[in-house]
Amino acid sequence: MNRVSEVYRKRYRLFLIIAMLCCVAGIAVMYYFYLEKKIPERIMLIENRSEKLDFDVPVQGDISIDKNEKVVETGGICINDTVLSKDKNIHFDMDKSVVVDSGSVCKYNVDLKLFGLFRYKNMVIDVVKEQKVMPSGKAVGMYICADGVMVLGTSEVESADGTLSAPSDNILQSGDYIYEVGGTDVNNINDVIELIQENTDTSLMLSVKRGKNIINVKVKPVLTNDGTYKIGAWLREDTEGIGTITYVTEGNKFAALGHGITDIDTGGLIDIREGGLYPAKLTEVVRGENGAPGELIGAVKLGKKYRIGTIMENTKYGIDGKVEQEEYKYKEDIALEVGLKQEVKTGKAFIRCQLGEDISDYEIQIESIDMNSEDNKSMVLKVTDKRLLKRAGGIVQGMSGSPIIQNGKIIGAVTHVFVNNPTNGYGIFIENMLEH
Repeated sequence: MNRVSEVYRKRYRLFLIIAMLCCVAGIAVMYYFYLEKKIPERIMLIENRSEKLDFDVPVQGDISIDKNEKVVETGGICINDTVLSKDKNIHFDMDKSVVVDSGSVCKYNVDLKLFGLFRYKNMVIDVVKEQKVMPSGKAVGMYICADGVMVLGTSEVESADGTLSAPSDNILQSGDYIYEVGGTDVNNINDVIELIQENTDTSLMLSVKRGKNIINVKVKPVLTNDGTYKIGAWLREDTEGIGTITYVTEGNKFAALGHGITDIDTGGLIDIREGGLYPAKLTEVVRGENGAPGELIGAVKLGKKYRIGTIMENTKYGIDGKVEQEEYKYKEDIALEVGLKQEVKTGKAFIRCQLGEDISDYEIQIESIDMNSEDNKSMVLKVTDKRLLKRAGGIVQGMSGSPIIQNGKIIGAVTHVFVNNPTNGYGIFIENMLEH
């Protein structure tokens, strides 16, 4: 009996030890992710400006000049009244406020150690020139043509003799872009259809972009019962919708959306051949409800004479290009300074957007911030403005790109709405949009 009790006691002690180790490991993992949100891998500072940084973490840093930088003897970085030199690094504690005098444009490396003992990671301090942009908030129509013809998927086709076949199955993939058919460039679906009808006897060579690679594949067209040849592929060429311009720079470059334009079926970013911005007249705001995101609905004026600007690039951080109409160009008197991510604070802010004829600022709360965010979900937002809640129920589709303003600076843009809670959504740091 005593032996049995002793065995149970040993097993119980072992269980307690394992449980304690699991708790310690869990706390360690949680604390690691907490640090990851608090300490970015890169900080941008404005040249010749003094800035106070509050990290409040038990980490120590050693800052040195990037080996690829050419630093003049004067105008370098200064931390807590200690000037960095080529021969001596600066050591500082991040559990206290750090005062940085950034000096001239340059790049620095920071070696971080947890509790001053365990190497944590590297951080880069990038001193850049001050920048101002004009926040917009204007709703516009966006029309883009894909660079090539996008493949949505493959399907079976019925041949003239009644048999079923899938000529593109395991050859073409969802998200492929067809650039050439039989050695001839294609820009739209009609081009593809016409070239298929002209090349019916042998397998067709298709030049396809798959991811970042260009590959050649062969597909044998099938004669169908309506007398045409088909390759059993669903195709798409154009995409359109309504979104919001975030800002315009002094050189009249615009950025919008804060997230890339993706295909609704494949979920992949659309490669742009050409695209444009056009005026949008908002006619209705569909209120957002739990489980059903709202939407801005309007009429878009297409055509060369209405074109506001040209879309040049589509990335995960949004679209950008050049504005051409005077009404939308940069105006110095309403431009704002760019607020970098370390300047973003939880608490009161505003989003600027258009729900009808006019553009207005609506109050929000920034609830949390991810300093290390490399995507378009850098902060969590909550709409608190009664006007916006009454009109739209919160954030709705079409408001993506609405600039976020805090303490007189533009700090980001709205990117997503929480499907199950339209009063909440995500925002992206403005510096992420400016860099891409």
